[in-house]
Amino acid sequence: MDDDEQKYPSQLAERFQIRLPPGMRDQIKRAAEDSGRSMNSEILDALRDAFPEEPSLEDLVDALDYSIAMLRDIKARSPSGDVSRSNKFMTVLGRIEATNEDLWKTVREDRQSPVVVLRRDVLEGMVALQADLDLPNILIDSVASDLIQMSLNRIASGEERLKVWIGEGDARRMIEIEKPLGAKTSGEE
Repeated sequence: MDDDEQKYPSQLAERFQIRLPPGMRDQIKRAAEDSGRSMNSEILDALRDAFPEEPSLEDLVDALDYSIAMLRDIKARSPSGDVSRSNKFMTVLGRIEATNEDLWKTVREDRQSPVVVLRRDVLEGMVALQADLDLPNILIDSVASDLIQMSLNRIASGEERLKVWIGEGDARRMIEIEKPLGAKTSGEE
């Protein structure tokens, strides 16, 4: 009995009828005999090659963990600790960066960015607010989301203009973005 037949008893397996072109059944039978397996297992292997199982999230995380461990190992083995010239290191790093970019592109194609990155000063203000109000950690994300939503609502209703900070340090300035003439606020028909 083949592995597939042991894993999936016939009473649990999903059945699917297929029409084969003339002569293909004989080809499958010969291939199964040559490999010492059943025709069913031969067909399943061919289908698995054509339709590989998608990796689970756990498999993807494991692969990333392995890549990071590999980078650390390359760095540890480098006599000078400078691995920026190592082809192996740069290849692995490049693949990780490309994969990360592809993942973000995929997320952004499906919906808007799932992450709002707060500036350091805003984050520090949120931490101070959390300490002042003695809020549990789990509520701070909700508070931040609610404050952002309140600001978006005020801007959309016309109560407030969109304010954007540009520059850094002494050169930092706030600009207000005005709604173009004739543009409607949300809620206006």
